[in-house]
Amino acid sequence: MYSISDNPVLHNFEMISRIPRGSGNEKAVSDYIKGWAENLGLSVSQDKISNLIITKPASAGFETHPPVMLQAHLDMVCEKNNSSSHDFTKDPILLKTEGDWLMSACGTTLCADNGIGVAAAMTILEDRELKHPSLEVVFTVQEESTFAGVENVDVSLLRSRRMINLDNAVEHELIVGSCGGTGIEFKLPLEREREMPEGCGAFRIRLSGLKGGHSGGDIHRGRGNAIALLLRVIERAGLRTVSVLGGTNRLAIPREAEAVVLANEETVRNAVSEAESSMKKEYASAAPDLELTYEPAEASFPLTEESFKKLAAVIRLCPNGIVQMNGGFEGLVESSNNIGILRTDEDSMTAEMEVRGAYRSTVEYIVQSVQMLADITGAEMHCFNGYAPWEPGAGSELRTLAVGTFREVFGEQMKEIAVHAGLECGTFAERIEGLDMISTGPDCHSFHSPEERVSIISVERFYMFLIALLEKL
Repeated sequence: MYSISDNPVLHNFEMISRIPRGSGNEKAVSDYIKGWAENLGLSVSQDKISNLIITKPASAGFETHPPVMLQAHLDMVCEKNNSSSHDFTKDPILLKTEGDWLMSACGTTLCADNGIGVAAAMTILEDRELKHPSLEVVFTVQEESTFAGVENVDVSLLRSRRMINLDNAVEHELIVGSCGGTGIEFKLPLEREREMPEGCGAFRIRLSGLKGGHSGGDIHRGRGNAIALLLRVIERAGLRTVSVLGGTNRLAIPREAEAVVLANEETVRNAVSEAESSMKKEYASAAPDLELTYEPAEASFPLTEESFKKLAAVIRLCPNGIVQMNGGFEGLVESSNNIGILRTDEDSMTAEMEVRGAYRSTVEYIVQSVQMLADITGAEMHCFNGYAPWEPGAGSELRTLAVGTFREVFGEQMKEIAVHAGLECGTFAERIEGLDMISTGPDCHSFHSPEERVSIISVERFYMFLIALLEKL
């Protein structure tokens, strides 16, 4: 069995994985790394929201070279399977290996996003034998939620005009651009019947087994949105709806959803059976474990037909999934929206979404579309946690050097790409004039889902590439 302690990057990753660090809860891991760096004799600046700036002097012979920034985020997306009892506020993420893959042993996200980047930077900081210019290592917080970390880093403390972001998930690809975006909260008023329909029982219908994934990086994979699919079951059978609940994070494609409905059991049984049969055909490859079940539930007053029609219209008509493909990068999504959370209470439905686009203009277009839907249905909406796109620029010396270094080290080509995910690079570019940036990382899969995993061999190669590149800067 592979020993994590044999790899210094994975050893550091295991250490920080013991510390809960959901987005907004990063102080403990920030304090740990601060103490760890100070014990190494490094200069550390920690701000009031737990961002860290750690500086390491240049190695001998590199004193006159311009400084370089390494950047990663401390927080993680907290997703788990229904069967997992993991408490993200206090439990460590335990690790397991399956062949070349490192995974969570807790039925949760692994936190390789962006823990591997953090661990790689820590390993560089502690290795006194490496050759490199002066380093400024910036660890930010709340990347997965508000972008408050990168927006509040004291950039006056930074001298670097070259930045290596460590938040990539494909070893052979060098990210040179990323999307911007915003969160949306959409709140629709609902009304309920004042009497219970006769001859009906209450049943909870559950849809599970979808793969979910990153609302940007996996939006093109056709894995299905559990909220939208469950709505199909309800509508097709004409079931009276009491409540709907689905998704746990706007940044993750919903894997599971449930609804309480009123009907006779035969109607529910037939609706579930027929829908499961058709959906298993539709998602035979993308979601082979898709499952629809039902069980008795506690009865309550259903939504009025008019309220349910509005709820259904929002889910049907709201942009959800790919909006437009990118004309400049083949196979790349340019803009999208993800309905990541939906819940009903006594008198309203609340949905949370994540809009992404390569340009501010396309993000604004989708936001305007959702606003029109809100106006038509009498809902309220507001945007929050917006972040800037990183538009690829020409003439990057850092990009050229990175691609050449990869070819020199491995004899293989590194492809320059833009991604349909939000990186902090866009905000850094807005705040630091003339910043030359790239993003790199090892092979990872299924970010923002409990299937998240990282290749152990790729982590080793990623680190070899990184130290080789620093030696050339």
